[in-house]
Amino acid sequence: MPLVNVHMAAGLPADKKRAMMESITDSMVDSLGVRRESVRVWVSEFPMSDFMAGGETLEERFARLAAEQSSGD
Repeated sequence: MPLVNVHMAAGLPADKKRAMMESITDSMVDSLGVRRESVRVWVSEFPMSDFMAGGETLEERFARLAAEQSSGD
């Protein structure tokens, strides 16, 4: 039974998460030849302030990118 845990920042709409989990399920069925009923997929979300890359949290990064885009207009 394939178990797939996706770690991601919170904020994606429920319909997008559902579509992603369906796609992952289909991929497991196609690539591993397992029964659809045996595939388990769950999402572990975290706040954007709880993930850092390159010394910048996701929250800070998105704020910076928004500011850069608005100053470029």
